[in-house]
Amino acid sequence: MYDDYEALNVACSHGIVRVTMNNPPLNAASVRMHDELLRVFAEAQNDDACTLLILTGAGKAFSAGGDFELMRQALDDPDLRNRLVSSGARLVQTLLGFDKPTLARVNGHAIGLGATLALLCDVVIANQEAKIGDPHVAVGLSAGDGGSLIWPLLVGYARARHHLLTGELLTARQAQDIGLIHKAVTLDTLDLEVDAYAARLMSLSSLAVRATKRSINMPLCAQAAALADAHMGLELQTMGSREHREAVMALMSR
Repeated sequence: MYDDYEALNVACSHGIVRVTMNNPPLNAASVRMHDELLRVFAEAQNDDACTLLILTGAGKAFSAGGDFELMRQALDDPDLRNRLVSSGARLVQTLLGFDKPTLARVNGHAIGLGATLALLCDVVIANQEAKIGDPHVAVGLSAGDGGSLIWPLLVGYARARHHLLTGELLTARQAQDIGLIHKAVTLDTLDLEVDAYAARLMSLSSLAVRATKRSINMPLCAQAAALADAHMGLELQTMGSREHREAVMALMSR
């Protein structure tokens, strides 16, 4: 269990599974990372020794931005586009259906799918200097991999519309102020804050915490399942657009 990961570093100790996304330089969500995230959540779900999962990123980023080379490859590969969109939808449902508590330790920028991964965790504690946002529109894409689901539920439709339609980023401190995340702290206190919160949850009845999480997430799981096909369809539509192609080629030429 927890062996043979390449895009993730996985460690388990004292009931806590720590999952570190590791795809330098910014931990962009590669195909391998998609697959390994799905696998590690399945393994942790079935691990009786796992009480809590902490998700973070290696280096200076949590997961900041798309894999532009992967986007380029997908421009002319419909099968790859379908695989990416399908795995994104499965990631959303997997994180919401994972019934053990999850903490996002946002050590640095969380952008696009990186922001979605953080916001789907139960509690987000972030470096106050980190930027958080979902600028899918900046590369000609719909925010179909969970952003359009979770942002309105966390901060309301008016704020969500603004940030998703413009792609405007927030600092973690601003994200805390509008209720997008639980807490923004200084980088040098981030580990203390995350470990203290983990200890607080683990001091409580594991059965009660898991049952409460399941009851909270039931409507989210139902909504994610009901909207998955529609969101995937909209994202696929934009992935095949001229605007997306032009945006990707402009990024690759920099």
